[in-house]
Amino acid sequence: MSKNLKIVQDYFNAVAIGDFETVGNLFADDAVWHQPGKGVQSGTYNGKRELFGHLGNFGKWSDGTFAMDEIKFISENQDLVAVSIHFKAEKNGKTLSMNGIDLLRIEDDKIKEVWLFSERIDEEDEFWNFASK
Repeated sequence: MSKNLKIVQDYFNAVAIGDFETVGNLFADDAVWHQPGKGVQSGTYNGKRELFGHLGNFGKWSDGTFAMDEIKFISENQDLVAVSIHFKAEKNGKTLSMNGIDLLRIEDDKIKEVWLFSERIDEEDEFWNFASK
C-alpha cells in the first residue's frame, strides 16, 4: 500500500472508532474542507479549528448516529486519493443514507484538502437542515 493510501485508510479507520486525536494528526494545520450543497452543513472550512467544529456538528446534529459505514473502494492518482463511501445518520425518525465520494489531497504526508460529493445532495441538505434545529 502506498504512503498516501495508508494515510487515507488510517483517517477512515480513526473516524470509525472515534479516535479524533489520530484524525487531527493526519490533517495539515491549514487543511481545507469543501462540503457540497446549499444546506446548513455546506461551505468551505479552513484550518483544523473550523474543520473540527464542522465535523463535530455532524455528531451533535445526528445525536451521535452519523457514520461512514462502508468504504467501497479507495484509489489514488499521485497526490489525490478518491474514496467511494456509504454514510448514514438518523434523527427523530428522519434518516440519511447514501453513497458519496471523498477526494483527498495529500501534501507533505498530511491531508491538505478534501472535497466531498454526495449522491443526492438535495436530500442531504434537507436532512442536515432538519437535524440542526
